[in-house]
Amino acid sequence: MSVKLDVRLESVGTRFRLFPQPRFLSAFQTPETVYISVPPEEIKPGPADNRMIVIDAINKLPYSRFFRPPYIGAKNPPVQPSSDGHFDHLDIESREFSCATMYATVRRVLDIWEDYFGHQIEWHFEADFSRLELIPLIEWNNAQSGYGFLEFGYGRSITGGIDRTRPYCQNFDVLAHEIGHSIIFSKIGVPENSQEEHLDFWGMHESAGDLVAIVASLHFDTVITYILNKSCGNLFTVNELDRVGELSESREIRIAFNYKRMSDVGAEPHDRSVPLTGGIFDVFVEVFQKELVNNGLITQALADLSNSGPNQSQDLSDIQNRFAAAYKGNEAGFKDALLFARDYLGQLLAITWSNLSPNHLTYHTILRGLLRADRQITNGEHQDTIRTCFAWREISLIPGSLLLRPHTVQECGLTAGPDFVDGLIERLNQKDPKVIEALQQILRDKPAKKKKS
Repeated sequence: MSVKLDVRLESVGTRFRLFPQPRFLSAFQTPETVYISVPPEEIKPGPADNRMIVIDAINKLPYSRFFRPPYIGAKNPPVQPSSDGHFDHLDIESREFSCATMYATVRRVLDIWEDYFGHQIEWHFEADFSRLELIPLIEWNNAQSGYGFLEFGYGRSITGGIDRTRPYCQNFDVLAHEIGHSIIFSKIGVPENSQEEHLDFWGMHESAGDLVAIVASLHFDTVITYILNKSCGNLFTVNELDRVGELSESREIRIAFNYKRMSDVGAEPHDRSVPLTGGIFDVFVEVFQKELVNNGLITQALADLSNSGPNQSQDLSDIQNRFAAAYKGNEAGFKDALLFARDYLGQLLAITWSNLSPNHLTYHTILRGLLRADRQITNGEHQDTIRTCFAWREISLIPGSLLLRPHTVQECGLTAGPDFVDGLIERLNQKDPKVIEALQQILRDKPAKKKKS
């Protein structure tokens, strides 16, 4: 979402409070006030609007292929707004707050990505349901997204049971990741032949969910401030931005900043998604660093040192100290550069995803889509950056691709010797023998060489 739109929503949108990252993390124990695009007068108790509705189900079992929306069982009363139509008054320890958080997170992520796409994202289940069903708290140590619904339980305890202190509906990254799947189903669809193997399709799906969450999390001022203060702009380090789906202080579902290449991962979609996410994250960070260099905030030499990959000869402490010196006193400039890179990444992904086909999709197809999108956004300013990042990740054509096959002149039937002439004569002879005689005279009779005097 552009900075201008975010500012405008403060005057017309509805207020909620969200935890930018799981509240059990020491740095994010205070919720941040955010605004969603739906005005207070258009939000119904629940919360609900014309695109989604929260249903606080009672004693509900998880949906399955035998049990699907709409939910018609017992439920708690819908959450009510305050007298001014906002929802930022709710006690953060209450069940009502969890309901409002789930709604606001999904709506906020949708607002962000609809701005990047430039239009409303229609639900992939619109043929059957007009609204997304949001079920925030069921007695389950898991969470899932499905056709027309999102339903969340709780995190798992050490013994594998339910940990009610960690409701998934308050985990912004997990919710954003799941709504990311819905966005991709809407924009790209599914392969026509479901029986075929589509490793890259499902790897792309998981990567897209992570990237939707990463970009959305960068719309929290507390997240941006924390990242920059902790890293001093040296984003090629492990930080809160790249820890997707945080489960504890030291454990996360996947890490966006990683050194995984395609030769390091297998066929499982989550595992296979890591190099793709890493490559795109690398592009994002390099664009951020280019902006810092262009604005005179760091030197090109420092940027080159920090993004040279795993290199034992690097003095990581020296690199970090140099970033810290550059960051001090220039915090606003670093923040502007990060927001610039964030919005570039959002646009890049929106354009790329809008033009992908699900059929026979490969990571190489995504690479070409990113290059085309960059040409559309910046007239090709970051072409070499994208190519280099993906080459390092070993993302290229699959072995045996027809695009790698050379085509000889002979295979194309364009032999330049007598065989070509004979073939031409044979073809033309079927039409007009007189023309053939004339062509034969022209093509075969060599002019006599002039004798030297």
